[in-house]
Amino acid sequence: MEDSIAKYFKYVDHHLKNKSYRPEYLVASFISRLLFSSVEVIGLDRLIRQRRDETRQGAKTINIYIARHLSEFDWQEIQRIFGGADMISAIQAGDNLFIGPLDPVLRHHGAFKVFRDQARIYSDHWLANSIFRILDPFWNDPLFKKLLPAIGLKRREPVIIDSTLAKDVYIAYMKHLIDIEARDILIFPEYLKTPDKKVKYGRSYSGKLLEFTPLIFKLLRDINKKSERAIQIVPVNVSYERVVEDQSFKTLEKMKSNKFTKRFVYFADYFFNYTHWLYQHQRNRVVIKFGDPEPLRKSMDFKIRLHDDIRKKVGQLQTVFPTQIIGYAFHDRTTLTEAELFRRVEKTVNALKKIGADIRHVEKLTTRQIIQSAYDHFDLHQKRRLLVRNEGKKTYTVVRQDVLMQYRNHIAHLFEKWYEPDRLIKIIDIFRDGPDAETF
Repeated sequence: MEDSIAKYFKYVDHHLKNKSYRPEYLVASFISRLLFSSVEVIGLDRLIRQRRDETRQGAKTINIYIARHLSEFDWQEIQRIFGGADMISAIQAGDNLFIGPLDPVLRHHGAFKVFRDQARIYSDHWLANSIFRILDPFWNDPLFKKLLPAIGLKRREPVIIDSTLAKDVYIAYMKHLIDIEARDILIFPEYLKTPDKKVKYGRSYSGKLLEFTPLIFKLLRDINKKSERAIQIVPVNVSYERVVEDQSFKTLEKMKSNKFTKRFVYFADYFFNYTHWLYQHQRNRVVIKFGDPEPLRKSMDFKIRLHDDIRKKVGQLQTVFPTQIIGYAFHDRTTLTEAELFRRVEKTVNALKKIGADIRHVEKLTTRQIIQSAYDHFDLHQKRRLLVRNEGKKTYTVVRQDVLMQYRNHIAHLFEKWYEPDRLIKIIDIFRDGPDAETF
């Protein structure tokens, strides 16, 4: 069974070579400097020390990094940091991201493909696959049946990967990465259910910390039981002062709902992201935190909901910026007087202090400075401004509520109530999301 599944690895495999990552590291670092004023890394040092100590002893614990997913730059910044520490990992990515010439680029940066829908594959090379995919419908035409063979082209039958086979390939490949390659893996497990009851993985367009799928954690437990390798889960949170593509999410959702534009979604996404530095007024800060590793024991109690436990730990790594304070203060309002905004900002900061949130980027600022800092970051150019200040009326008006709400949602999970009765970890009562929730 394993040998029959292994033949499909060439369709999903990463092309990561540790010794060849230096050029990509330099390019990624250059892009990072264009977009971000600073990238602070917290908690990675202990993982580096652990890896070095184990290397001297001839051992290696596999790190499974479980991260929140707010931006396309999550994996790029994390992998860039890993590259600088010589700890680069494989990255789990949906097949929708491997578009044309981007396919080899993503694979070379460590991404391996996970099929989400049925796939028809003609070749493991992106260009040949594209050519045969385009030509396939023409083989039933009598003219092309004669013309194509005349120029040396033969019809190629596609390899069909349905949902069952995709699952088998994914499970086998994860075991291969851990047992054979001894490779660290970066995973973004957030998901939500769409109105048509489909499951959607990927970035959180709403800015909320979404639920974590339990399937990945069950698989890791199953692998851990049979593997001779030590495995530990490392929570990761990337906090942004401002998400690069925050204003494009609404456009991307519209493009995805249209059959014609759907195929161009990620081209538009990449174009927006990598030209953002041309019109941003100022670069934004980023904080990447690595939490305490949680070793997987061979006999773990399956009553413990590991996916909820890790989600909580990932969420608690959040760093708070002025942009999120303002987003939270507005809540669902579109206009606030200056006096009311001051009151709400102070109330939000005090609430964050009480729960022990990481507010070091705001605690030394006055209320006015918090508002001004967020206002400056939300001010790109006229068409992309999020807040407008009316000096005469002394009011603040939201121009793009869908975008500002994302920043409220970046920290909303910090107010969730967590309980641990009988070691069964649950999430109860999402703060301020219900009809009877407390408001300002």
